[in-house]
Amino acid sequence: MFTYIMVFVIAFAGAFVQGITGFGSAMVWMSFLPLVIALPEASALTPAMLTIIGIQMTIKLHKNINWKMSVVPLVVSFISTAIGAWIMTFTTATTMQLVLGVFLVIVGIYFFATMKKTIKIKPTYANGGIAGFVAGVFTGLLNIGGPPLAIYYNAAADSPLQYKACIEFNFFMMYGWATILKFMSGSYTTETVKYLIPGAVAVIISGIAGLHLFKKFNKKLVSVLVYTMLIIMGAYQFCKGMKLF
Repeated sequence: MFTYIMVFVIAFAGAFVQGITGFGSAMVWMSFLPLVIALPEASALTPAMLTIIGIQMTIKLHKNINWKMSVVPLVVSFISTAIGAWIMTFTTATTMQLVLGVFLVIVGIYFFATMKKTIKIKPTYANGGIAGFVAGVFTGLLNIGGPPLAIYYNAAADSPLQYKACIEFNFFMMYGWATILKFMSGSYTTETVKYLIPGAVAVIISGIAGLHLFKKFNKKLVSVLVYTMLIIMGAYQFCKGMKLF
């Protein structure tokens, strides 16, 4: 029973982080779930719970989705994920964690330093393709596709809700496909499904709470949250690569 309670608490915490920033739940889940359940089960639960959040947010925010802004990054990311997986065949996870960590910290600090200047990225096919390509490569390397999409959508979206709707739609499709692949590979055991029940309940409740709070945010506050999360994720990846924990 204790294990199920801890899965609920960790799932709730990760979903709440994503609820108020648009991304970051996978970092929370993959950091703490392996402390209470086996790593393969945590790896299987993460895309499934991300899919649930994505479905929930897509249904609630479908009117705010900018399809032109969303479809291209999604399609390109599916393709570039294979490139990221290929790169991993001749490098190491440690090297990529260090590179990604430094990159995210620098980007987060840069955006903080230039916050007084309005940074606007036009939702063109080219810009969407670049964001999707980088997100796919990072996904193939380290299963972390959120930061590039967050940077793109936060700068290109007209409102916080449009940013939230677009990035959650992408997560729904990307991780929905990942869940299907894991299911076909036999990753979902009876025990995993048992853990998914409290996890699913937690992310749904947390998603509602997070969205309620997110709707009160203006674009500047959302930007601060996104840039802060980039620095936190970067520092986390760098420290993990340095074997500090």
